Parts: sequence; structure tokens; C-alpha cells
Amino acid sequence: MAPHPGIDTDSIKESARKNLLDLLEGVRGKKNLVIEQSLAGPVGIFVKFSTLQDYGVDRVFFLENDNLNASQKNVVFLASGEKASQCLAIAGQIKRLQQSSSVEHDFSIIWVPRRTLVSDRILEEAGVLGDVAVEVLPLHFVPLDQDVLSLAYDDPFGDLYLVGCLSSPVCSSLI
Repeated sequence: MAPHPGIDTDSIKESARKNLLDLLEGVRGKKNLVIEQSLAGPVGIFVKFSTLQDYGVDRVFFLENDNLNASQKNVVFLASGEKASQCLAIAGQIKRLQQSSSVEHDFSIIWVPRRTLVSDRILEEAGVLGDVAVEVLPLHFVPLDQDVLSLAYDDPFGDLYLVGCLSSPVCSSLI
């Protein structure tokens, strides 16, 4: 029997890279990128900061540090749409920047790995949903090596077996 060729992790990595860069390219001009800390590692696996700079990223901030400044008109958030705390943090930073800055900003949110009704509801209740462009980066698996994939999701087993939540595509793919 011939050996199984396995999974082409390079194509997964290249697809994730292309998807992220296409989304960043869709935001014209220089931009600040605000990224959730838990996504910085996985994103760093398939795209380097110098490449982000080639696509207009001027500075990178961690969402959890709440230190976003008004140095660029365009602000792109990259965070998990499945965490209410991250949605609230993004809404708070958008509102703070809108109130404290004399420059009118263009806000974009890239949800990883999917957009949820909860994230939309939180942004709507905060009064910022109409002020942001919302996109999705469907990053479910991150290739760590040629034969190792990691879930780009914090707690799929807890959600699946403890909470019984089957709504996540990653959770349902584990069944």
C-alpha cells in the first residue's frame, strides 16, 4: 500500500496569508492594525511584519493593551468574533477614538474565524456597527510544520463537550 501523501500545509499557510493580505489591501492607504494577542502568534506564522508594512500597516497594537492612538486615519481590528469581551473592547476603543480625535477615522474589523450574531449585536448596542466595515478571515487551522496543524481556536473541546455548542465550524469538524 502506498503511503498517504498527507495534507498540503503550505497551501493552507499560503491561502491564509493571501486572504489576510487581500483584506488589508481592501483598506486603502496607511493603517494601524489592532490585533488580539492570542492571534498574533498564529498570524505571525504565515505573514511577517515587513509584509504587513508592504500592505500599508504602519503600526501594530494589541487589543488588550488599550493603547490605540490616532496616528492613522484607517484602523483595522483583527480579533475573534466569538468572544464577547473582544467585541466590547473593540467597541470601546472605537467610541473612545471617535470622541477624542479630531480626525474622522475609517474603522474595519476582521473577525477570525467567523462573524457572529453576538458580535454584531454588541457593536450595534454600542452604537458603532454602522461606523465599521466588517470582514471575515476564515482561519480555522494554522500549519505549525509540514505535518502538524493547530486549531486557531481557544477552547473547541470545552465548547463542544462541556457546553455542548456545535455552532462553531471548528467544533463540528472535530466530530
